[in-house]
Amino acid sequence: NHYDVIIIGGRPAGSTLAARLAKQGLNILLLERSEFPSLPAASSPIIYASSLQLLDEIGADEAAYAHETPRIRRIIADNSQFHLEIPIPLAHGRDYAYAIDRARFDAALWENAARFPNVTARLNFSVTDLLWEEDRVVGIIGSENGQPPQRITTGLVVGADGRFSLVARKVSAAEYDVHTDNPTSLLYAYWRGVQPYDDHGPTAVAYEGAPGYGLLVMDSAAGTAAVTMEGQADLLEPPPGKTVDFYLEKLSANPKVMARLSGAEMITKVHGMRRIGNLYRQPGGSGWALVGDAYHQHDPLDGQGIYNALFTAKSLAWAIRYWRVGQMSWPDALAWYDETARSKTYGMYRQTLANVKTNLYNTDQQLPAWALTGLRTIMEDPTTIDLFGKLMTRQIPPEVIALTTPAVAIGALVRRPFMDFRKRLAGLGLPFN
Repeated sequence: NHYDVIIIGGRPAGSTLAARLAKQGLNILLLERSEFPSLPAASSPIIYASSLQLLDEIGADEAAYAHETPRIRRIIADNSQFHLEIPIPLAHGRDYAYAIDRARFDAALWENAARFPNVTARLNFSVTDLLWEEDRVVGIIGSENGQPPQRITTGLVVGADGRFSLVARKVSAAEYDVHTDNPTSLLYAYWRGVQPYDDHGPTAVAYEGAPGYGLLVMDSAAGTAAVTMEGQADLLEPPPGKTVDFYLEKLSANPKVMARLSGAEMITKVHGMRRIGNLYRQPGGSGWALVGDAYHQHDPLDGQGIYNALFTAKSLAWAIRYWRVGQMSWPDALAWYDETARSKTYGMYRQTLANVKTNLYNTDQQLPAWALTGLRTIMEDPTTIDLFGKLMTRQIPPEVIALTTPAVAIGALVRRPFMDFRKRLAGLGLPFN
C-alpha cells in the first residue's frame, strides 16, 4: 500500500514516465481507468522521428507499437490554392512517420512499462480523491472494477490523466498562457478500404473542407485510414444523437475525399474533442506533479501532441531524479521541469495558435490573384519545403521559420523564373546543367 510514485493515467505520458522512473529503480504504481487496447476520445495522431527517438530511450519496441502500420514518407497539402508535397527528412536515423492507431500504440506502451518488475500496472482502476497530510498530497483513494475503495500512500502523485485531470482539479493547479480566443473542435473515425492517394506509397493528406474547417486523411494500421476534421468549434458541434450523420455531411464538402471513401467502410465510432484547450498548468506542488495534457494542452493542428506528452514525461523524470538524489529541492526541481518543458514546447505552441487563427478563422480574407501566385511560388519552393520538413521533425525551432521567412520568400520569387525556364528546356529535350 505504499509506492515511491503513483502515476494516474496510463496512456503515452503516464506509461513512458513509469518506464523512465522504473529505470531509476523507483517502485511505481501505474493506474489506468480504461482497458487496453482502446481508442482515446480525442486523438488520431501522426508521430515523427523526434517521438520515435524518445521511445527508443525507454526500450519501446517499434515493431510492437507500429505493428502493421505503414511508413509515411511524405505529407501532402491538396487544396485549391496550391499542391504541396513535403518529404519527411532524415532525423535520428529515420525518414518516415507513422499515422499510429492509438489503440495498439497505447497498449504497446502500457505493456512496455508493465514489463519492469518494479512497476505495478493496474487497469480499470478509478481514482476518486487524493490523500492529504496538512497541505501535502500523500496518496490516493480509488477502486478497481467497482470494488471497495482503497487508500494507497506514496512519496509523489503524478497526474497523467489528461486535460480534465482529476489531480489538477483536486490541487487547484493554477493555469497560465491560456488562449480561448479561437476555439477548435475535432472529429475522427477509422475507415477500411479507403482509396490510395496515388501510386507512390502511404501518405497523410490535408484537404480543404469548407470555410472554417479542414480535413485530413492518413494511411494507418492494418489497411485502415484515419479520416479527421478540425475546425472552428461552433462549426463542428453535432446535434444530439446525430454525430455520424454530421461527420459524413462535413466530409461531403470535398469531392476528392469522397472519391477516396467510395466503397470504404467506417469501422469505428466517430470520436472527438470539443473546444480543445490551449494552456499550461502549474507543474506541481507539495507531493504532486502534472505531465502530458494534464500539464500542457496544445491544439493538434501541428501534429505534435504525442511528442509533447513524451517530452514532458522525460523532463519530469529527470526532475524527479534530481530531487531524489538531493541535487535539487522539490520546488527547484519543479521549476527546472517547467523551464525545460517550455523550452521545447512554447515556440511551437505560439506558432500553432497563429496557424489556427490564419487557417481556420481568417477564412473571409480573399487574396488577390497576384498574391495567390506569389504564395504558391513561395510554398512550392524547395527551400520552403525543406524548412517545413525540418520543423515537423523538430530539427529546427519555429523561431527559425519566423526569422528566415522573408529571405526564403524573396529567394523563392527570384528562383521561380529560372526554375520555369529549366522546365521548358527539359520539355524541349535540351540539357540544362
